[in-house]
Amino acid sequence: MNSGFIWQKLSSYFLRGLITLLPLLITIWLLYFIFSFLDSILGNFITLMMGHPVPGLGFVITIILILLVGFFATYIIGAQIFKLGEEILCRVPLIKSIYISVKQINDVLFMQKTAEDYRRACLVEYPRKGIWSIGFITSDAAAEIEAKVKEKMINVFIPNTPTPATGFLIIVPAREITLLEMKTEEAFKYVVSGGVLQPLALPAEMPIKKEQ
Repeated sequence: MNSGFIWQKLSSYFLRGLITLLPLLITIWLLYFIFSFLDSILGNFITLMMGHPVPGLGFVITIILILLVGFFATYIIGAQIFKLGEEILCRVPLIKSIYISVKQINDVLFMQKTAEDYRRACLVEYPRKGIWSIGFITSDAAAEIEAKVKEKMINVFIPNTPTPATGFLIIVPAREITLLEMKTEEAFKYVVSGGVLQPLALPAEMPIKKEQ
């Protein structure tokens, strides 16, 4: 066996091993990043208070605080306190523009519970006929828009890949929207991964179009 053949085999084995381990390596990296980020939020404060660093303590306290926020935000008194905090944040010029934009997207996609179809994943022919994009139904279009075009219109949020929290709004006739059976979370994963992560189960039949 010549050296060129051996080198080719080793390169092939290395590439195959890298591809096999890549999901695990990315998972470990993400977990390490999340751990380091959460630990650093209060880690410096804990070091200042105790006089020496305590690895992991900042992470634990941060997780506990997040759970407490979720607990108190569930009840009226806690919700009122957080609403007051939001009002204070919205008075700071730079923070106001960033916070309001992110909160509006979050509320539209995860907080609204006013109708069955809201927040549903759908398909629309965009940016031209024959090319389909995944979108998320947010609400009916404004009454003025429907009056102008004399047709039922739907607001659809088109997310970007790989950052679905950013995207843009398109207003589509209801008859041109195809609802998807996949869950919102599955659709987000599909968008973030660029189509690599497929939904776990396919619907029994083709989804029908939303009628006017």
